[in-house]
Amino acid sequence: MKKLIMCAGLLLLPMLSNAQEQRSDDYVEYRQAAFNAMGWHFKKMGAMIQGRIPYDAAEFKRRATAVSVLSKLPGEGFIDETKNTELPTRLKSEMWYQQERFDQYMQNLIKATAELASKAGAEDKDDLRSTYGNTARQCKSCHDRFRESS
Repeated sequence: MKKLIMCAGLLLLPMLSNAQEQRSDDYVEYRQAAFNAMGWHFKKMGAMIQGRIPYDAAEFKRRATAVSVLSKLPGEGFIDETKNTELPTRLKSEMWYQQERFDQYMQNLIKATAELASKAGAEDKDDLRSTYGNTARQCKSCHDRFRESS
């Protein structure tokens, strides 16, 4: 009976290690999906602010709210097990050695997107320029520090 249990354990071992590998990849895909969704909404708001598409206060507010909610999600995807992922990622390795700084950047982003969402809905897009610009600067500062250029 002991031999049977040991054999079963040995047969399951590769599947368990594969499940762990998949799990860490899931975290990478999760954080990338959250950032991509944020970028989708943020670009549309930028087009409104820049006058490339008509400004719609309700649509801007909807998108700003989405970005604010999404900004809280990616942090969950930065776990130690994803350091050596095989998936393509633009994360600089230095992030893993400067996690406190990275966490502060993420908190700054969360705060900036919450402020943007609270001010969104203004009838005049010019009232949102500086708040939108501040949020964009929060994104850029983290990208400059922790993201490889494409």
